[in-house]
This record gives sequence, C-alpha cells and structure tokens, in this order.
Amino acid sequence: MTTHSKLSPSARHRWGVCAASVREEAKYPSRPSGAAAIDGTHDHTLLESCINTGNNPSDLIGRTFKDHEGEFVIDADRAERIQFALDYVSGCVGVVISERRVYPDALVGRDDMSGTVDIQVVTDTNLEIIDYKGGMNPVKAEGNHQMEQYAVGAIAEMQTQGKLAPLYVTCTIIQPKLRMKGLTGIDSHTYTLGELMVIKDKMVAEAAATDAPDAPFNPGESQCKYCAHGGACTARTTQALSTAGITFANLEVVEQTASKEPTTMTDKQLREVLEAAPLLRQMIEAAETEALRRFETGQEIDGLKAVRGRGSRSWMYEDDVMEDHLKKAGIPKSAIYKTSVITPAQ
Repeated sequence: MTTHSKLSPSARHRWGVCAASVREEAKYPSRPSGAAAIDGTHDHTLLESCINTGNNPSDLIGRTFKDHEGEFVIDADRAERIQFALDYVSGCVGVVISERRVYPDALVGRDDMSGTVDIQVVTDTNLEIIDYKGGMNPVKAEGNHQMEQYAVGAIAEMQTQGKLAPLYVTCTIIQPKLRMKGLTGIDSHTYTLGELMVIKDKMVAEAAATDAPDAPFNPGESQCKYCAHGGACTARTTQALSTAGITFANLEVVEQTASKEPTTMTDKQLREVLEAAPLLRQMIEAAETEALRRFETGQEIDGLKAVRGRGSRSWMYEDDVMEDHLKKAGIPKSAIYKTSVITPAQ
C-alpha cells in the first residue's frame, strides 16, 4: 500500500497555493481511487517491474500482475506505453534508480514532505527526475511543483549521505498517451542547483503557511479541482459567484440577479452563471448538511428551523410568500406547482 505525506509532492500544486486546504482536507476520509488512477498505478507497477528485471513488456502480455489496487492482466496497449517509457530511460546515461522514496527533511527542516520518485538517473554532474503520467492532459516539466519537491528531496538525500550534489537537475515528464494528440509524450526542463535552492526556500515558506491555525484560503481552478473540501468551500463558491456578479448581501439582491432575463445576457455572463451553478449547488447541499447537524446537536439558527418527519422539508416562509420568491428567482412554473390530469369524475 502506498503512503502519502501530509505535504506530499503530488498535492503541492494545491497546498503550496492554498494553505487552508491541508487543514480542511484533513476533515474528510480518504477517497477511493478512480478508474484513471487505478490504471495509472498498474502502469507504474509494470514499469517498475521491467526496470528491475530487464523484462520486455511485450513478453508479459497476457500475464497477471498484482499491486495495491488489485490484479490486472497486461494487454498490448499497456505494454506499448511502458515500452515507450523504457526506450527513453535506456537512452539515458547514468545509474538508474526505480521507485525510491526521497526525504527533503535535511533541506526543508520538517519531516512531512517526502515522496516516491518513479525513476532517477544519476551522474556526477546531473540528476534526472523522471515522472510517468498516464493521463491525456499535458503536464509541463517546467515549474512543476511535484517535480520540484522530488528534486529537492533527492538532493537532500545525496547531501545527507555525504555525496556531492550535481550541478544540474533535469525534470522529465513521460506521457505516452499524448502521442495520440500528435505530441511527443516527453517534456523536460533543467534547473541549476542554485535555481533549485531558491525554489527550496519558496517551498519552505509554503509549507510553513499550512501550519497556521488560520491558514488562508486561496481558491483557483487548479488547486480546487480535486480538493476534498471543494464542494463545501465557501471561499471557492464566493469567488465563483462574485465572478458571475452574484452576492448574498440580501435576498432582494439575489432575486434581482436571478430575475435577469437570460436572453439579455452576454455570452460571457451566461458562461459565468453556468460555471457558478455547480458550485452553488454544492454549497447549498453542504450548508443544509451543516445546518441539520447543528439542529441535531441542539443549536439554533435564527430564521431557520428543522421539521421532523419522514424526510420532508418545509419552506422558511408561508406558501404565498415563497411562491413569489421562487417566481422572482426565475424558477419555471412547472417546477413550482405540482399538476396532474383530472379524473373523469372530476
């Protein structure tokens, strides 16, 4: 089973930008891996095996392998992707190290930032950090937060072992599936040791920011995309709604915004409202859950009440008032009223 550090390299794109994400994500249980993540893990398992044994992936087609995500059978597509990565590694000069965990502790002054590097190629003057990606979305090596943290960890380990750090560190991303888009599937960027130490200092500051009890939120597309707290994050929702010109100053403002005729909206306004809608739904669901939790623990929320029964809910206002609010909010009549065909007797 893989282990993850509190400030893992793979999540630095999130915690390095939004310090509050570490505190908030800790409130949620670990989520099961999705199909893409499981497939990527299987790729890594085969890649590691071939590097360590010298086997050709094509010779393993039909064989069953097993990793912490379960058993899988090697097919021709997977074998070809791994061969592509192996061809690149075989063209590198130096000592090849596969699947080794690196600890940047000695350089960053803390022990919660380690991570496992897919492949390292070491020479006297250069260290190459290679990361295999199984996805179709292009990942750049330059400025890659994950790769930077791996590199700092590898350099720290060298210094701890009394080895002389190389003058250059090359970060390489191998993405075989990008060839389906007409791309090379290989992207690299080289840092000098001095440049990497500047990045190290920035990394230390980012990590320290997550320790504060009131670590600030900084919502954004990349850091929020896979954050466990994303659906309940008020900062994220507020930012999205603000971009769409929607605020919660009072109900009248919401009504005025909601009553805006869509046919008069610009393309930009339509896009912003539609992009904000999923976030608003998530926020409402999260707010309902939290309000119910407070009611169940005996707390009161001014202006709201929980109605006990068989899972039914009631409006905060009388029906005629609520009917007016819903109309002003632009809810169609078909969604406000319940109708049915009359019977012959009626």
